[in-house]
Amino acid sequence: MRRVIHKLFWIWQLDKEEDWINEMARHGYSLEHAGRVSFEFDETEPGLYEYRTLFLKGSYNSKENTEYLRFLEEMGISVVSHINYPGTCCVYTRGKRSDHPDGLQIYSDIESRIGCLKVSSQYMIFVVALTLFAAILNLVSAFNPANSIFILNLIVGICMSCLSIASAVATVKLFMKLSALKKERAIHE
Repeated sequence: MRRVIHKLFWIWQLDKEEDWINEMARHGYSLEHAGRVSFEFDETEPGLYEYRTLFLKGSYNSKENTEYLRFLEEMGISVVSHINYPGTCCVYTRGKRSDHPDGLQIYSDIESRIGCLKVSSQYMIFVVALTLFAAILNLVSAFNPANSIFILNLIVGICMSCLSIASAVATVKLFMKLSALKKERAIHE
């Protein structure tokens, strides 16, 4: 039986997302497709699979990534799904626990993760600026005496202010994760 779950994970919550997918696998649900906010599972034997999510540089279909994913297939690790982001892609992989008793030992290279978070942070800065501009514009319009739809402008202005604050908080968390990855890279160099 197929089960679709809608759940939001921010780009910096890759570890949390991976833990959740593996928890679903332990309860007998194997991931069949992942979208940005939706996950499709099929019922299976509990604990049959273990999952890893990887960031790879470039497009999913690039020659280098295709060769790497083919190599993983030869090791008994299959690609379940992928999501393309500008300059990188997130790949969802799985392997049978019986074939990998020490767990799946594959990881994203740190440069790919940093690259993805940098692009995401640029988009988030744009979102914060856009929502802040829309909030200010609507709030200023709401208090214009000649405005006949001041209630609408006030409601939209308040909503955009809340969205701007939420986006700013998300952007700060994104920069914190980016900073932690850069420190980790510096340690390994």
